Amino acid sequence: MEYEVEKLFEERILQEAGDRFGLKRGIYKKLGDFENYVFEGVTEKEGEPAILRLTHSSHRSEEQVQAELDWIRYLTEEGGLSIPGCILSREGRLTEKIEAREGETYFTAGLFRKAEGHLPEFSNPEEWNAELFRSWGSITGQMHKLTTRYEPVPGAARRPAWEEDDLLENAAEYTAPGEEFVLERLEAVLTRLRSLPKGADAYGLIHTDIHPRNFFVDGRGGLQVFDFDDSAYNWFVHDIAIPLYYSLSWGVPKSYMGDLEAFASDFLSAFWQGYREAYELPAEWLLELPTFLAFRDLNLYLVIRKKVAPGEMNERMTRWLGQIVERIRRGESIVRLASWSQDRG
Repeated sequence: MEYEVEKLFEERILQEAGDRFGLKRGIYKKLGDFENYVFEGVTEKEGEPAILRLTHSSHRSEEQVQAELDWIRYLTEEGGLSIPGCILSREGRLTEKIEAREGETYFTAGLFRKAEGHLPEFSNPEEWNAELFRSWGSITGQMHKLTTRYEPVPGAARRPAWEEDDLLENAAEYTAPGEEFVLERLEAVLTRLRSLPKGADAYGLIHTDIHPRNFFVDGRGGLQVFDFDDSAYNWFVHDIAIPLYYSLSWGVPKSYMGDLEAFASDFLSAFWQGYREAYELPAEWLLELPTFLAFRDLNLYLVIRKKVAPGEMNERMTRWLGQIVERIRRGESIVRLASWSQDRG
């Protein structure tokens, strides 16, 4: 979290948010504070665990958060997806606005049901396997099928489009001295993205960040996807690239002996099978996967440079950033996919 926001977040804000949503006082477990403050609490009425999220206005406006939560409402209530839904406040609202001191800025609070299950275990072949990857593809395809029919509330704010991102608009500000090649690579990737068609069969409101730390496996073969904070209008293939990217970064099984190409092929085959059972995205979009993989490298570079001071990076993040920088320098993506995608294009 940026230092200026940290200075504004006070215990008062957490307590007021919890009170407005009917959470028991003093029973909070902090889960994260990278882009939002996230806490686990317990509801007074049912005594059930719930996830309280507080978003500073410098990150999202209340209207943007409301647009996110309305889409979640649509996916759960009208689409029937088994994902954690929203819990209304005492006043029957999806969000509650809490002023920071002196009223200059504010935090938007929202409450979510806690996902069932647990995070997938990369080291467990009984769990991190083709069955999981097919389920992952299936829930992604279901979301895309539903989003082709989604219409925001008339007159309400909409979620941003992919290019309406501070990271892209102010990329030069976040680029480290001596790494200006990042801006050249970014412009080349953006030029390609801007040339892509935006037909309703391949472009719409999507999650954009369905990686293995944003869903639980529920023990019944299903996935409970959460953290829709980055949802935006983007190409559906982006939601295929992101699972691949993070699986290669975090969870390549030891049996592959570091062979990214082989794992990528097997992962995508299983993921694509599950996806196509739910939604018929034209297969030629798979040819764009390298572009979206490169785009994720650039986004991660910018968000790390923006939010994490060099002296605050641990060894793992330093190594990870170094790998990203080197790929950007060479103009490569995390893995080559020409043969796999061409066979299905």
